[in-house]
Amino acid sequence: IGLFGGVQGLNLLIGIVRNKITAYLLGPSGIGLINIYNKVVGLIGQATNLGLSFSAVKYVAELSESTDHVQRDKLIDTVRMWCLLTAALGFLAGLFLAPWISLWTFGNYGYTPTFCIISLIVAMSAIMGGEIAILKGLKRLKKVAIISIFAAVATLLTCIPFYYYWGVNGVVGALVASNAVVLAIHIHFSSKVAPWRRSIATINSIKAGSPMVKLGIAYIVAGIFGQGADYIILAFIQNNGGLDYVGLYNTGFFLAVSMGAILFSAVEADFFPRLSSLVHDVKRANMTINRQIKACVHLATPFLILEVLAMPFMVQLLYTKEFSQASSMAICAIFYLFFRAFILPIAYLPLAKGDSKTYLLAEVIYDVFIAIAIPTAFATYGLVGAGCALSLAGLFDLLFISIYYRTKYKFKFTKPPVWSYLLQFALLGVSVYASLQLSNPWGRWGISAVALSASLYIAYKELNSEMALLETITRKIKKTDS
Repeated sequence: IGLFGGVQGLNLLIGIVRNKITAYLLGPSGIGLINIYNKVVGLIGQATNLGLSFSAVKYVAELSESTDHVQRDKLIDTVRMWCLLTAALGFLAGLFLAPWISLWTFGNYGYTPTFCIISLIVAMSAIMGGEIAILKGLKRLKKVAIISIFAAVATLLTCIPFYYYWGVNGVVGALVASNAVVLAIHIHFSSKVAPWRRSIATINSIKAGSPMVKLGIAYIVAGIFGQGADYIILAFIQNNGGLDYVGLYNTGFFLAVSMGAILFSAVEADFFPRLSSLVHDVKRANMTINRQIKACVHLATPFLILEVLAMPFMVQLLYTKEFSQASSMAICAIFYLFFRAFILPIAYLPLAKGDSKTYLLAEVIYDVFIAIAIPTAFATYGLVGAGCALSLAGLFDLLFISIYYRTKYKFKFTKPPVWSYLLQFALLGVSVYASLQLSNPWGRWGISAVALSASLYIAYKELNSEMALLETITRKIKKTDS
């Protein structure tokens, strides 16, 4: 965890530097164009890669400790063969769909050649996914971390010259060139562990991969709906606002959602294994989930209030003045992360029980909701409406899974902490109102500072009492054992 925490931090720092330079050189329209191309690559890739980057890890891992190296090497050949097939499938699908994607995204066929070129990235991504799956399955996680760092640096160094010399016209070249370099990095490091062999293309290798494909397909549906919903949102904004608004929307989304997600990933590092070990005991599972919710809410809310207070400065620091409109959207979307503090611990329930169908159903329903809500809100209220729709989507998701999982898994919230949750929500709401409605900066900062102080006090009291309870239980357990 320490290794990957450091890698994530370094990659985030490199990503921030890349975003800053890209924003300066290309502006909102360039950021918007990059995000549209990446979303198209993700959508086509998700529909054609058969989930191999996920399912292959399981099968390779099962043979990673085996002394039968011949069998292991055959499986690796099978993974690579299937990834090459999905790469070809993704490339051909991209060529076939290019005219329609151009029409749906930009209202004309003028971008058809561009999307044909973009199809190369779909193919490269499929091969990279296979190489990473092989390394993960073989438990060469240090190699995975090294590849991640080299890929981030290579992307930065490859893209910037294209943006500097050709501006927006260099976006496609930058994406293709950077992905080609990153693919070379993947193959270089993975080949040292599992060299490529000429004999991978056999009928037997295709047949041997069928169980792996069946497992991966089960997760394709959620990916397609997720990527599809994001693409629908970006295409709608492009057709009704233009590329500048696409760039501003993605900036607001990054500031409000992606930055906060890092906090949750740190808090939940060991939660899933703990829940999985006691998921069949309803009472203990409910207690564990409610404790996790308590920790997430009280750790997240002060962070969110601070983020609201600093949002205008964050836009200036991470982007440029041209992106200032994204600040209001990000502030309006901040409640999305507050609701996610409740959602994430509950959402692990079906995964812990091995009930992938229920998990996929919840994901699909959420994706359909945002694909309708965000375009509708943007059409009526612009970027601020899109931010409010994101917060509404978080509330919808919370209500849906809490009601549905109560029926299916007998999950329920414990009553004592509810008042503290309401207080935290109110304090976040006061900070959002002050930031959006008060013109006097001293008033905005003063009210938000008071809200932040109160939130920190509540978080300290609630989490301190939780720690005291855990210490008491631990002492009793030790006395019993002795």
